[in-house]
Amino acid sequence: MVITSSIGVLWLALLPSLAGSPPGAAHPSFTAVVQQASATQSLADAEALLKQQQYADAAEKLQAIVTRHPKNPQAWFDLGFAQSHLNKPQEAAAAYHKAVDLAPAWFEANLNLGIALAKAGNAAAAIPVLKHAVELKPSSGGEQSLGRAWLSLADVEAETSPADAVAAYDHAAALMPKDSDIYVNSGTLLEKTGNLAGAEQRFQHAAQMGNAQGTSGLINLLLKQKRYADAEPWLQKYIAQHPQDPSARVDMARLLAEENKVPDAIAVLQPVSGAGGSPSATRELADLYLQNKQYALAEPLYRQLLSASPNDATLHLDLGVSVLYQLKYAEAEQHLLQAVKLKPDYAEAYDELADAARENKHYQLAIQALDARARFLPENAKTYFNRATSYDHLRLVPQAVTNYKKFLEVAGGRYPDQEFQARHRLKALLPQ
Repeated sequence: MVITSSIGVLWLALLPSLAGSPPGAAHPSFTAVVQQASATQSLADAEALLKQQQYADAAEKLQAIVTRHPKNPQAWFDLGFAQSHLNKPQEAAAAYHKAVDLAPAWFEANLNLGIALAKAGNAAAAIPVLKHAVELKPSSGGEQSLGRAWLSLADVEAETSPADAVAAYDHAAALMPKDSDIYVNSGTLLEKTGNLAGAEQRFQHAAQMGNAQGTSGLINLLLKQKRYADAEPWLQKYIAQHPQDPSARVDMARLLAEENKVPDAIAVLQPVSGAGGSPSATRELADLYLQNKQYALAEPLYRQLLSASPNDATLHLDLGVSVLYQLKYAEAEQHLLQAVKLKPDYAEAYDELADAARENKHYQLAIQALDARARFLPENAKTYFNRATSYDHLRLVPQAVTNYKKFLEVAGGRYPDQEFQARHRLKALLPQ
């Protein structure tokens, strides 16, 4: 906020001058003239302190001036300005209120009063003041100053009256058409209220003006609606302009993965992943490698991530799976045990732990993992078969027979090798 009036201009304009007094009017006494000159000089000194950003000294001097000259609106305005920079919004509002009472049509005083009230947490009082301000004529700055007033009104109304706030943003945009941030603010508010079409229009306008936040807002909005084809060209354009932005590359990778373009998704993430790269992009890339069964490529990335977040149960699971499918069963078992220790209801981790334990011939642990999984997810053909073979190796025949039979009941011909093995083992366990 800048001082909008020259030193004492408004105050002096309210006083009769010696040369301009109407015929017959009484001239001010010599003492009155001296007092006026002294007040003007004191105000000039205070405003010099304001320009030097010596706000505490200026406030002290201005407080003395308004005590001696309580009808000086410029002094009250300057006092409010000083108090606002001293982070005293309530005191600033009180001073601006005095200036407005003395000069109700003063645009800058009304604007600053509204802003101070809002900063003091009194939005209800700020809104009518700002609505009055936008109806006044700025002393300087023209449409730019009036646009800032509409913008202030929109910001204050955003919490309580979103529709009114959007209208105020539109007024501000009409007065300051080159300020793309206004469209971003309006689009953000419209998105929060569920007006996605309106939000898209504002974000797109900002994006076309080269506003990075507008482009990001538009991309996120399109991705939320799963409009991948519409989002892709904006993402490509954004990444071309911001090639090191990991969040944009993560978004692009997810978009490409949704289109079953996994190799392209991997290529997008590689420049910002790995050692020294973005953790979020590294994790996304590791997950893509895992989904694409590129376990050897996923493993070092998960190790890197886990070194930074050793208590992340999901990372222990993912690293466990990546080494499990490289036949590193002992290490897989340790990571999967840590995953369920950190997250006791982690059903997916229990599933993988059962596989690792069975491969390690830790059959009792495999059964315990399957039983723990069953507390959270229904049994299926795989769990029955794994439980059956584990009991079989432990020579617990009744339990093995029960689970082989349950496996055959649900397998339905989908697992021919395992079904053959189950029938063979049942004949061996039940020779009669």
